[in-house]
Amino acid sequence: MLCSGIISRKVRPMKTEHIKVAIVGCGYTKATRKLEKPETEIAIEACLMAAKDAGMDPSEIDGINVQVHHYPPPETQTIAQGIGITNLRWNQDGGLGILPAGVAAQAIDAGECNSVLVVKIMNTIAPISTPQIDPSTGRVGNWQQFEVPYGLGFSMQRVGLMARKYMHRYNIKQEQLAWIPIVQREHALMNPWAVMDSPMTLDDYMNSRIISEPVRLFDCDMPVNGAFAFLMTREDRAKELNHKPVYLKSWAGSEVTKRDQLNAEYLEGPTPLALEIYKDAQLGPKDMDLWYMYDGFSYFVPMWMENLGLIPRGEAGNYVEGGDNIRSGGEHPLNTHGGQLSEGRLHGHGHVLEAVQQLRGNAGIRQANTANTAIISSVFPWTGAAGILSVE
Repeated sequence: MLCSGIISRKVRPMKTEHIKVAIVGCGYTKATRKLEKPETEIAIEACLMAAKDAGMDPSEIDGINVQVHHYPPPETQTIAQGIGITNLRWNQDGGLGILPAGVAAQAIDAGECNSVLVVKIMNTIAPISTPQIDPSTGRVGNWQQFEVPYGLGFSMQRVGLMARKYMHRYNIKQEQLAWIPIVQREHALMNPWAVMDSPMTLDDYMNSRIISEPVRLFDCDMPVNGAFAFLMTREDRAKELNHKPVYLKSWAGSEVTKRDQLNAEYLEGPTPLALEIYKDAQLGPKDMDLWYMYDGFSYFVPMWMENLGLIPRGEAGNYVEGGDNIRSGGEHPLNTHGGQLSEGRLHGHGHVLEAVQQLRGNAGIRQANTANTAIISSVFPWTGAAGILSVE
């Protein structure tokens, strides 16, 4: 089955038979600390690379999803024209990581288009979201009035509270979870697209400054600039192209609300979102070879692992300690590209691109020993999206 749609959001009625949809091309610009070219230019560059990687003429592409995290966004029409798309039948903006892949697959399955480019543009000079303060009174309104006056104004502060509660509940030590950023840095050193290029030791991690206790500097993702694209198409066309198809087996997502940190936690077993994707893919947690867990902050990773049923509740600290289980040659390689902590903050887009490279078997020196299935999560562990990719 192709996809489940989105939990808690109205979607198209399910079809009895689905078209299988595959990711067939990947395109990158190198992640950089400064924006070196106009964002429209780098988006076109990444998309053309994805089309060339697939072996598909850009004029054959008839759908596009352009993702940005700032306003004003670049003109989608300008990007489409620069790519060489002559008959744009479908476009939609937005979504993070695996979510836009699912939405694009739905469009292809529904016959709205045949091939879709999904491109993510990162621009760190974009305005930063701040609490809504009335300039005439200096007061904070809406739901933020209950948090901002008490010092809870930014995401890392919420993550700090959430992380401390999680560690206290299961008696998890920071020295255990430190192996997530340490191993991801090891992986980044094997990734030519990654922005971080120096090793990290346990002492380096433990000596890094506190951002919002217990969150340290190396627990935070690395802001970067660049564009990153992947191309999706129907199975019949995918089989004619350059690489073996990587199929989107299933996906699901929950709606993001403004106070998701107050949502009820799951303390037993996989979440409903996880059960949905396993049911649709007709696979289970034990079938997942590669794990790509969203890591806007490193503490999201163990929570996602447990929410998806990959690790029993409270056992993630023990599982990642020492790093052997999660290295590229380990039992379940984790974020083999370096993730957002070391490749750079791509809002989960890099996770999709790396999973495709691994499943195709062309990840080079970081190639995992077994790579038939990959599970990917996006956004926060208490709300977000997840999906499964497979070569079968």
